[in-house]
Amino acid sequence: MLRIGIAGCGRASQIHLARLLDRGDVEVVGLADPNPVAAKAMADSVPQTAGPVPSFTELKEMLARVTPDVLAIFAPHRAHYRLAMDGLQAGCHVFIEKPLSTNAQEADDIVKLARARGRIVGVGHQYRLRPSLIEARDRLRAGTIGTLRLVTATLSSPWLARHQETADAWRLDPRQLGGGILADAGDHLLDAFLWLTGEAVIEVAAFQSRLAPGLDVVTAAIVRLGDGTPATLGLSGVCASNLFELTFFGETGRIRVSDASLAVIMGAGTEQTIALQESEATIDGDFVAAVEAGRPPCCPADQALDTARLQEAIARSSTSGQVVRLA
Repeated sequence: MLRIGIAGCGRASQIHLARLLDRGDVEVVGLADPNPVAAKAMADSVPQTAGPVPSFTELKEMLARVTPDVLAIFAPHRAHYRLAMDGLQAGCHVFIEKPLSTNAQEADDIVKLARARGRIVGVGHQYRLRPSLIEARDRLRAGTIGTLRLVTATLSSPWLARHQETADAWRLDPRQLGGGILADAGDHLLDAFLWLTGEAVIEVAAFQSRLAPGLDVVTAAIVRLGDGTPATLGLSGVCASNLFELTFFGETGRIRVSDASLAVIMGAGTEQTIALQESEATIDGDFVAAVEAGRPPCCPADQALDTARLQEAIARSSTSGQVVRLA
């Protein structure tokens, strides 16, 4: 049995906890949250096969008392770094609900410490497990549309309305919720973009419209990949509905993929919708299997670091008005 401790007992953790409890090879041994009511309520929801699951308000106390094999982090974005570092220093493998961290230097610190301690760190970019994206990646690797010449990636979401309602309910500044659309839903789009192309970004020019507190609401960016391919990225948090879509333009055709569908258009031909098989794979299950097998998880921390660097470059470019070059 893999012994798991959980940091952060809000709504996101409830979803992940249910998935973990469905498995027969894990045991939740402790929960930590600064809110003792939330921690105790979640602890009480765990089936008690060997007595009550203890809850804590301090992560370090939980790590010392119950010594989990894995620390799963479902806390607000800005807390990820400190919690991850504490977990790694305690000898845990670590799963972090995206993003890896809120800036590239912190993300790099996590990657380096995990490597030094020989620990596995995975990040919750579950879109990598979507059959549509897996099939699109395979077809791009196989050269189905010839040499890639252009990529467009678009995300729209009612992010602002959803988070403003939450902020109002808790009488918070929206900044206390952990970031804007780029660091929330946009993190999935940027990760999918990098994972599907398999290329690093070397240049970024970006523009953003922002609220007074500094939260990005609309982002438009032009990037250049390591192989010279240009790409456009568009993210909006003020739309009425959700859209997650990437289009790859090759010399002989194009591929359009969303989180649930895949279409291929060859030459000037008609669009062919690709049938996809349903998958029951979960990001939680993939991470548990990775730790048990000693293999990299679906999204290892070093790859999530590339997403953090891209996010930071977009923010820097939009603030400075300059093209940002990544090493």
